[in-house]
Amino acid sequence: MPDLTLVFDLLIILVLAFIGGFLAKKFRQPLILGYILAGVTIGSLAVSAIAGRGQLESLAEIGVALLLFSLGIEFSFARLSRVREVAFWGGLIQILSCIFLGILIFPRFGFDFYSSLFLASCFSLSSTAVVTKILLEKGELDSLPGEIMVGWLLIQDLAVLPMLLILPRIAVLESLPLWQIPLILGKVGVLLLLVFILGRVVVPKILDRVAAVNSREILLLAVVALCFLAASGTYALGLSFALGAFLAGLIVSESSQNHAIFSEIRPLRDIFSIVFFVSLGMMLTPGFLLSHLGQILGLAFVVIIIKLIVVLALVLYLGYHSKTAFLVGVGLVQVGEFSFVLARTGISQNLITADVYSYILSVALLTIVLTPFFFNLAPKVYTKVRKTTSTRFPKIYSLVFARFDRRQALEELPLENHVVICGFGRVGSWLGRACQISEIPFIVVDFNQKVVSELKEKGISVVYGDPADLEVLDFAQVDKAKAIVIAIPDRHTQELVIGNALTLNSKINIICRSHFEEDQARLKALGVQTVIMPEFEASLSMIHRILQAFGEEKEEVAGKIKRIKIEHGMG
Repeated sequence: MPDLTLVFDLLIILVLAFIGGFLAKKFRQPLILGYILAGVTIGSLAVSAIAGRGQLESLAEIGVALLLFSLGIEFSFARLSRVREVAFWGGLIQILSCIFLGILIFPRFGFDFYSSLFLASCFSLSSTAVVTKILLEKGELDSLPGEIMVGWLLIQDLAVLPMLLILPRIAVLESLPLWQIPLILGKVGVLLLLVFILGRVVVPKILDRVAAVNSREILLLAVVALCFLAASGTYALGLSFALGAFLAGLIVSESSQNHAIFSEIRPLRDIFSIVFFVSLGMMLTPGFLLSHLGQILGLAFVVIIIKLIVVLALVLYLGYHSKTAFLVGVGLVQVGEFSFVLARTGISQNLITADVYSYILSVALLTIVLTPFFFNLAPKVYTKVRKTTSTRFPKIYSLVFARFDRRQALEELPLENHVVICGFGRVGSWLGRACQISEIPFIVVDFNQKVVSELKEKGISVVYGDPADLEVLDFAQVDKAKAIVIAIPDRHTQELVIGNALTLNSKINIICRSHFEEDQARLKALGVQTVIMPEFEASLSMIHRILQAFGEEKEEVAGKIKRIKIEHGMG
C-alpha cells in the first residue's frame, strides 16, 4: 500500500483553509486571515491528525518561494518611478526609523536585543496585498495617496531582500561588526546587478525561445525550474531559499512574457502559499493568544502609533499636503504578510523563540483585521482633527496644518461663470484640456504639489489645498462659478465638497464621479445634478460600437442606449 499520509494531511489543510477563506470573504476580511486561523484550528484541535509535518514544512517552503517569485514578477519599476522620491527615501527612512525605535521600545516588553531587532524588522513592513486590495475596492489606487502607498510598499517588499541576508548573520555573530555591514550591502548590490544583467540580456532570450514552442506546459516547466534553480543557488551559498526565488522573479519581470508567466504560475503559487499560511497558524495556539492578550494589544498599539507618526512626519517633510500625509500614514500602519516570511525564516533557523514567532503573527493579524476600519475612518478623522485644532488648539493647527499645507495668499481671483475642477488626475486633466480647447474659464483645486507646480508653469489657474476645505473652495470662487466637477473618488471628500459648494453657491451645477452604483441615489440626494460612472460610460461606448458593427441604425442605437440609461437610473 502506498503511503498516503501527505495526501490526508493536505486534505485536512485544504478543507479547513477553504472554510477559513470562505468565512473571511463573507465577513469582508483578507483571505490570509482565514488561512492562518485555519492553521490555528489545526494546531489546537487536530495536531494528532497531521502526521507528515516534515513534508508539510517542505511544501510550505515551496509556497514561500513561489510567493516571493510572483512578487518579483509583479514588481513594477514604472509604477515606482511616478512617486520615486517619496517612496524611496520615505520607505527607506521609515524602515530604519521603525527598527531603531523598536530596538529602544521593545526591551520594555521583556524582549532581548536580538528579539527586539527581529520584531522591529518584521513590524516595519506593511501589507501590499491588503492595502492594494482595499484601494482597488475603493477606486483609489490611482489617487495621490494610493500611488504613494503602493510605491512605498514596493520599497518595503524590496527591503525583505537585505533583511533575509542580514538578520541571520547578526544572530550568528551575536553582534555585527561595522566593517561587515558594507560587505553585506555590497553582496546585495552584486546580486541586484547580476539580476539586472540576467534580466536584460540572458533570460529574455531564453524565454523567447521557450515561448516560441507555443506550449503553456513547457513555459510553466521552464519558469518553475528557473525559480527553484535560483532558490537552490542562494541556499547553496548559505542564503535564504526564498531569496533566490525573489531574484528569479525580478529577472523574469524584465521579459516580454512576464504577464503570461504570472498567469500560468498563479494557481500553483496560490495552492502552495495556502499551505504556507496554514502552517504559520499551526504554531499559534489560542492558549498563547489568551494568556498574552495584554502584551499583544500593547505591541499592536505601539506599532500602529510608531508607524503612523513616522510615515506622517516623512510625507509632510517631503512636501505633501497634510491630508495626503495622514491618509498614507493610516494606510501603512498594519504589519504585512512578508513579516510572516521573516518569521518563518527566524523560527526555522532557530533565530527566534516560539513566543517571539507567535507575537509576530498575533500583532500582524490584529493590525490586518483593523486596517479596513482605519481606511474607512481616516478621512473623517482627518477632517475632525483639522476642524478641532483650528478652533481649540490654534498653535498646533499653525504648527502642522498651516505650516506644511503652504496656503496661497487669499487675494481675489478674477474669475466668474467658470468651472471648478476638484482633482486633476486622469479624469480632471482631460476635462481641463477640453475647457482649454473650448476657451471655457476654469480653475483646478488639488493637493498634489507636483501637479500644482506643473499647472502654474503652464499658466493654468490652480489652488493648492484640500477640495473638502470650505476656505479653499471659497478662494477658488465657487460662489461665482457656473459648475464644479468632483473628480475625486473618495466618498467622504465628495460629501464635504458637495456640502461646502452648496453653502457657497446654492445654484451651482455639481457633476460628480463615482465608481459605485449604490452611490448614485445618495449623491443626487445630497445635491449633485449629474453622477458620472466611468465604468458605465465605458460600457455605453462599447455598446454603441457593437450595435453599429451589427448594422443597427443610429436611431435604434440611441433608443437602446436610452433604455439602458433608464434601467441604470440615468434616464
